[in-house]
Amino acid sequence: MLELDKVKLALRISHNKLDAEILDVIESAALEMKRAGVPSDYIGRHESNMCQLAYVKWYYATEEKAKENYFQSFQYQLDCLRKSQLSS
Repeated sequence: MLELDKVKLALRISHNKLDAEILDVIESAALEMKRAGVPSDYIGRHESNMCQLAYVKWYYATEEKAKENYFQSFQYQLDCLRKSQLSS
């Protein structure tokens, strides 16, 4: 699973008040990846971490353009991961 400390660093969060919520969002990203066809054993590997991070950054983005960009990034990476697993 994507490490909480790395996510907090990417979100520029230094306190622990949102830790439980951030972990829930990371898990939501993993569940969305599974739903889209990425095998469970692949989620949590280094290659899938960037996909989860894009999802988390989308969730926490406040500017509409940033939200759109993070979501498109998540969708693109998700599709690439899914396709690479289907072809292997």
